Amino acid sequence: MRVWRVVVLVNLALAIGVGWGYLWWGQQARRLARDLQAARVAAATAGGEREYRGTGVVRAGLGDLGLIVITHGEIPGYMPAMTMGFRVASPKIVDAVKPGDAVRFVLRGTPPNLAITAIEKTAP
Repeated sequence: MRVWRVVVLVNLALAIGVGWGYLWWGQQARRLARDLQAARVAAATAGGEREYRGTGVVRAGLGDLGLIVITHGEIPGYMPAMTMGFRVASPKIVDAVKPGDAVRFVLRGTPPNLAITAIEKTAP
């Protein structure tokens, strides 16, 4: 008879523990869904198209891929100085410059999906 009581108490404890855990998990899932929705709303209202200006030196023009590789200085409000490839809005932009040209350029779009929309050569 005593073994039976132990089995009933263990089963009761397991049922209470699983039930409490399920309720706690449900609350966390609802909180996460609310936070995710709030983040989406904040991103939609704060986002939008932005424009950044930078200067640098063209390292390569990959017209067939629609990319220009530029070693650029800091782009205020967006990124530190580095060498990287940027998408171009038009193939004419790649044709307008050649490797070694010092340039000023305009990035436009919604970060991180930016493209160079204008580029002009500057004095080295």
